Amino acid sequence: MASQTKDLFRDLLIFALFFISIIIIGMFGYMWLEGWNWNDSLYMTFITISTVGFKEVARLDPNGQFFTIFIILLGLISIGMLTANVTSIFVSKELFRIRKKKNMKKTILKLKKHIILCGAGDTGLAVIKEFLKSGKSLVIIENNNERIEKLNEHYPQLLVINGDATTDEVLEEANIKNAKGLITALPVDASNLFVVISARSLNSDLYIVSRSVDPHTADKLYKSGANYVISPNLIEGTRMAAVMLRPTLINFLEIMMRDEELALRMEEVDVPAGSSMNGQSLQKAKIPQRTGLIVIAQKKSENAWVFNPSSTSIINKGDKLIVLGNPQKIDKLQNILGE
Repeated sequence: MASQTKDLFRDLLIFALFFISIIIIGMFGYMWLEGWNWNDSLYMTFITISTVGFKEVARLDPNGQFFTIFIILLGLISIGMLTANVTSIFVSKELFRIRKKKNMKKTILKLKKHIILCGAGDTGLAVIKEFLKSGKSLVIIENNNERIEKLNEHYPQLLVINGDATTDEVLEEANIKNAKGLITALPVDASNLFVVISARSLNSDLYIVSRSVDPHTADKLYKSGANYVISPNLIEGTRMAAVMLRPTLINFLEIMMRDEELALRMEEVDVPAGSSMNGQSLQKAKIPQRTGLIVIAQKKSENAWVFNPSSTSIINKGDKLIVLGNPQKIDKLQNILGE
């Protein structure tokens, strides 16, 4: 796109120089051939280039007539150049948009274990910011053109699909069959319900998190296939009470999650089947020493939770380790587990 902009700027500069040259040639030509003053010569040049059909400043002799024909031809060429440049600007933008959309579709189809976000309102925007910090793959579905333009302006690296998330076709375009999870944060509960039903029918293994404005809708969302339902009103009430009752703890958590320099995250890390840590104790695995992470909890494959696990706790395939640390350390642990 940068090279195209440079080429367009160059073409417009050539047109401007060509147009100025025509004016200079015309003005001095009429002054020399007809003996007019510069004001009349300049006026005659402009009305000739524009082909508006005004009457000549004075009667032209044969040389002046042939010169006028020459200026008219140059004027037509300049108009053609301007038209071509303006058309090129619009065509280039459209071609760039089409090419970008095509490349984005190819990128999405190559994704695996990504997350799909339906809705980029205030709630969706908060989700996007968290995913950008984590570096996880995210595909966004939004049908509001104004929101899409803002996303493309502020986060050009995002994969954004313009469409209705309640339709199967748009979910398939987001490569839902290879997705790991889906978050539906649409403002209307009925729309979230449609998304959950469609998503579950397209991918039975999908982990679905849904927003529920009305707490009474939560049961319907769970029955439709949602794994987790969040009601903003309940969350806000709980948060406000927590701030009043445990202000120091809440302040610590906010600093931990939002401070860019500290950048600490609580993350779950899966233990794969072929990991070198399988069968090892936490003491032998030496996760804090090798990565700098703190192991807060361990979820066993049989869904049993072990909080603040002891050094003798055994790591097995299918376990999930809940760790605290920055994204780089978490990536290091995932690499070690994959060895």
